[in-house]
Amino acid sequence: MNRKNTTHPFPRNLICDVYGREVAPEELPSDIDESVVYVLDNMMPERDAFILILRYMRNMSNREIAAYYGLSSARIHQIIYKAHRQLRHPSRFKYFKDGCAKVAQEKPVLSEDQVPTALPADPRPDEALADIADVNIRVDAIMARGGLNRIEWLGLPIRAYNCLVTSQVENVWQLCLLSPAALLQIKNLGVGTLVIIQEKLCALNLGLDDGTMGANDQTWDYAEQRYTALAMSGR
Repeated sequence: MNRKNTTHPFPRNLICDVYGREVAPEELPSDIDESVVYVLDNMMPERDAFILILRYMRNMSNREIAAYYGLSSARIHQIIYKAHRQLRHPSRFKYFKDGCAKVAQEKPVLSEDQVPTALPADPRPDEALADIADVNIRVDAIMARGGLNRIEWLGLPIRAYNCLVTSQVENVWQLCLLSPAALLQIKNLGVGTLVIIQEKLCALNLGLDDGTMGANDQTWDYAEQRYTALAMSGR
């Protein structure tokens, strides 16, 4: 849709253009405002998202946006058209259709390379991680209890999963070497999401760092070496 939709306020004007038709309020989830903001903040290129904000929230024309960026009106039209296509992708569109709250309850579907990895023997099977004084042995226990697996293995809600992946936390062992304070520094990861992560880890006899591991470069080096060695051995 090429013309500027001024019939409805933001974000319904954007949603109508993404759908390509009139969308009634009752068709939208109750948390649609938060859902649109979440998608624009976390799942779109920063420039494209801001152009959509200028277009639909600030009601600027293509010509006005073009002048702001020093681009042609035709180029702005192309960017908006492409952004509409991106927002129609199922990974983003489901937030418009179902809302963040419902999507957050979904579990990611595992691909063949994300299934649980066979694990080495647990050096301290009857001890909680925090009770293992030797940090290297604690790392070995993390690997044995599922640390070799990708974080998809934990079955986290989509919001928690996305927060970790965007921060390059890809494996369970990496997550276990982070403290609660470190996780709360991740964008969009709040106390509620932190509690969910802790509960998932606790159920597997795992846990977050209590402050003795993550800040230690030697521990990270040891964990990376163990992960590489175990992954290469196929265990």
